[in-house]
Amino acid sequence: MILLQIILALFISRVIALLLNKAYVPGITSYILTGIILGPYVLGLITDVSPDVLVNFSIILLFFYSGLNVDFKGLGGYLKEALITTLSSAGITLAITLGVMMYLNYPLISSLVIGVSIANTATEVVVVMLKYISGISDEFRRVLIMSSFLDDLIAVGFIGVLRGAILGNYLSVVSEIGELIIFLTAATGLMYLITKKLSRLIYPLIINWDYLLILSSAILFGTVYFAMIVGVGEIYGAYIAGLAVSMLRLVKDPTLVYNVRVEELVSRMTTVLEFFIVPVFFIFIGAKTDVFTMFSNVTALVLTLALVGKFLGAGLPWFVKKEYSYGSLMGVAMNVRGSLEPAVVLVALERGLITTSMFTAVVSVSLITSAAVPIVLKVLTRYVEA
Repeated sequence: MILLQIILALFISRVIALLLNKAYVPGITSYILTGIILGPYVLGLITDVSPDVLVNFSIILLFFYSGLNVDFKGLGGYLKEALITTLSSAGITLAITLGVMMYLNYPLISSLVIGVSIANTATEVVVVMLKYISGISDEFRRVLIMSSFLDDLIAVGFIGVLRGAILGNYLSVVSEIGELIIFLTAATGLMYLITKKLSRLIYPLIINWDYLLILSSAILFGTVYFAMIVGVGEIYGAYIAGLAVSMLRLVKDPTLVYNVRVEELVSRMTTVLEFFIVPVFFIFIGAKTDVFTMFSNVTALVLTLALVGKFLGAGLPWFVKKEYSYGSLMGVAMNVRGSLEPAVVLVALERGLITTSMFTAVVSVSLITSAAVPIVLKVLTRYVEA
């Protein structure tokens, strides 16, 4: 995308976001819609839809943004519930999708890409959605956020699988997964130890705003560079960097000065990313979406699989315990998308693992669920408690 097209797209996306905000529709939905409207399939005002340096850099910062939104405080107490919810929702969605699509003679790799993509729940959209919804318990909120975070980990990990799965290179798949697990474990473990054991050394850097900004920038670019050098991949480095900055919240400070500084940093970074980088990526996603195939049989199939699989999977652990209201709300809430799944299918599309119609189907699912689920959940919470 050239500069003039980017500026026009950002302006129009903000106007659409303002109009849709009153209906509790997340900004990401507005950005994708803008890309579709301005893209080559509708108005043709965005003509260049080949990934460039800006788009690739946006992907890096998108994963940093995803990691940054993870708040580790208080989530440990609900890890078991969140893990069960994630494994059930992702596993059932993937199993149903693989079974149905392969029965319909879709290729295994394509079916796997679609299954993992629609099994994701968008952490960023969940956080925004919960701001507008009352009448649900703190436990429900924390389990939902933690489950969506674990979903993101699955999506992030699967991109590594895609990188090794080209032309059925299964040995590369195993290698990619192994490298990813080692890198994630080592990086998060090291950051956790630094945060907990060396808090006295970190503290002077954090309470000074200039030092804090330099430190967080060094974490981002240093981790991304290191990940690229060792061959793990820049997106993993970016995601780990986001988690590392988010972990700074764990340092205890009775004066609360430290906590205020970290929260201010996360808030400002999130604002900057939402101001420019995140819109650019999702506008690009929208521009690559063929609007004429959005209402195809493939889209109807993928949407049905996404809604049914996620509702049954996320609700099942609670239905078993006869907590039907809780399970129903969780099944609806975990259906919200609009974050990493477009990134997953973009990587797959660029590598020829899925067709344009499949890419469009997943983007359509992201659009529909990110727009509809917050509204549906807000209405349901008026009558159902969780």
